[in-house]
Amino acid sequence: MMDKHPILIVVSVEQEKTAVLSGLGNSPYVDVHICGVGMAKAAAKTAKLLAQKPYRGVINMGIAGGFSGEAQIGSIVVAESIIAPEIGAESPEGFIPVDDLGFGSQTMSPFVDTHLLGKLASKAEVRAGRVLTVLTATGTAETMKRRMATYGAVAEAMEGYGVASATEEFGIPFTEIRSISNMVGVRDKASWDFPAAFAGLKKVAECLREVEESEHSLFTMSE
Repeated sequence: MMDKHPILIVVSVEQEKTAVLSGLGNSPYVDVHICGVGMAKAAAKTAKLLAQKPYRGVINMGIAGGFSGEAQIGSIVVAESIIAPEIGAESPEGFIPVDDLGFGSQTMSPFVDTHLLGKLASKAEVRAGRVLTVLTATGTAETMKRRMATYGAVAEAMEGYGVASATEEFGIPFTEIRSISNMVGVRDKASWDFPAAFAGLKKVAECLREVEESEHSLFTMSE
């Protein structure tokens, strides 16, 4: 195996870290750290970690909510694009995205490793698409319908845009991979399935380990 910098995986909470480590085993090619919940905490912690050690790429992993008809509970979502839908301004005519205000962009473009995507698809139900990074998790049918209609997203979480912002500053590629624990909409905790979501994270980590133990190097263009 060629010498190479490790991959950094950032998760939100301890339970996610435990699930990821259970799939990785003792892989020397991956570091797993908890970054906290929310965009700001995730950006700050990721930036701190990147300043302390060289990494070849960063993966934000964790559980997420899936939009109905797009990503079901227990499935895996790989982000093809990331949008922070609440960054912008209100106006009498409606919401104005920060892009239209001229102050930046609410969109990040993660790297999609086709080799890893193929490995995941052979072992789990995988959906690649747009993932929202929200400050406030959807809790009503109205918000769910509006976000689906406006952004056509497959899932929503709370950290991806923040992690991507940190990696952009360091010029390091970034990927977001989520395991679906619940459906986006009215909060119905009785229907949530954390065991299935954590099992999905373990499966993703197992695929990461298999890929890293092969001659393929994640975050490269090689197949």
